[in-house]
Amino acid sequence: MSGNTFKSFVVLGAGTLGTPLTEALVTNGAKVAVFTRPSSEHRKLPEGVTHVAVDFTDVKALTEQLRAHNCEVVISAVSHEHLEVQPPSLEAAKNAGVKLYVPSEFGIPTEGQDGLLGQKAAFIEQIKATGIPYVRFYSGFLMDFIPFFLGMDWNKEATLIGTGDKPASWTALADVTGYLAYVLTHVLPQELKNRTLRIEGQRYTLRQIAQLYGEQTKIVQASGFPDDISNPRLREFLQSKVEAEEGTTTYDMKTKKDEYQLDKELWPGHKWFTVSQTLGL
Repeated sequence: MSGNTFKSFVVLGAGTLGTPLTEALVTNGAKVAVFTRPSSEHRKLPEGVTHVAVDFTDVKALTEQLRAHNCEVVISAVSHEHLEVQPPSLEAAKNAGVKLYVPSEFGIPTEGQDGLLGQKAAFIEQIKATGIPYVRFYSGFLMDFIPFFLGMDWNKEATLIGTGDKPASWTALADVTGYLAYVLTHVLPQELKNRTLRIEGQRYTLRQIAQLYGEQTKIVQASGFPDDISNPRLREFLQSKVEAEEGTTTYDMKTKKDEYQLDKELWPGHKWFTVSQTLGL
């Protein structure tokens, strides 16, 4: 952490991504405040981290809290179910003089997409309109959620919606949060301004991943998941993106090819987790 890098952060949300990200920022010497909704439950935060319960739709309250914590960088760690809180936080960030906004991306490329991914892409345009510098992070699919992805939390079988033979980008949660924290605290602000950073721990097809579980795990192909399990449509949606060959962080929707390079060199010397390590296989 040099004298010219960012030092003061506000993380929106303390869930799957927000809590380990906060821990990683603290490890890198950052000053961090975590904002959550008053009704939200959250995990224990690291020592020295300030927790603020605030209405995410209240621009005035958010502005006051961002100013009170001398916030330089806002990181939106909200889930896909709560993206509607981002516009008010962006307005507050503008009011408070925030120097960088990191939107909730942390997945596959969203440019040129529709639906949920299109909503994320549209928000980037809103950020541009404010003039606040931003950086978006494409980290692919989380290795940690592969059992959910394949439906193995449901029946212990690896369910493929399609051939399962298309490659996708996979990154461990620890690497996503570690990379984000390191880059934001070590790379100069002018080198981050309005950039898209792309990473992946490994590139694998779903069938290759299923085979890592060994012969004891049955691989089945299906047209969809049953309605009575958790989030069946989300599982299908995620697999459909892989099957459409849109599941890599280097993919370009315009050319329908892998056009971009990875930016892993920004975390020098790091050894990235593999799928096998992350899943304990």
